[in-house]
Amino acid sequence: MSCTLELPDGWKTVANPPSLFRRYEFSSYAETREFLDRLAVLSEETGLFPDLGFAKTYVNITIRNPGKDGPGEEQIAYAKRAASLAEAGMI
Repeated sequence: MSCTLELPDGWKTVANPPSLFRRYEFSSYAETREFLDRLAVLSEETGLFPDLGFAKTYVNITIRNPGKDGPGEEQIAYAKRAASLAEAGMI
């Protein structure tokens, strides 16, 4: 069952494995670190812990919905909140 809810700008669905993906780019390591710290707080609040890949100036986020055919409302809500964190002055 795939979710038809609207994704935040820049997020895309991935077919295999079914997930949501977004890459955020930053101009410095300090901005990257701040975003990662905010994502950690978001994960603690939501109980969702996406896969993160990062380097000095970017963060890749992959959100899966284990045991499901695609992202659900919780995963999309996490993506929306992550997008809000990024828009709060870090990009």
